[in-house]
Amino acid sequence: MGLEIKDWAMKWVEGSIISCVKGKTPLNMVVGRIKRALNSYGLKMDEILALIDAVESNPVYLPTLSKAEKSARLKPIREALIAFR
Repeated sequence: MGLEIKDWAMKWVEGSIISCVKGKTPLNMVVGRIKRALNSYGLKMDEILALIDAVESNPVYLPTLSKAEKSARLKPIREALIAFR
């Protein structure tokens, strides 16, 4: 898989996760996109988990939410990923 496609897939997953945290994209859709990225676009589970950690800890992402709020909203995504890991 080309590096450009992998970069695109990372941004796609990143945007999906942020949209889910904002309440705009349903959890099942985000999980489906993550599965697709893992199976079709060459992403690794460690990369997805690192992306979730970055969204949680970096104030650039969702600056109006506290880290605790982000953690609570990211928890269902993490739990869903553990289920199919």
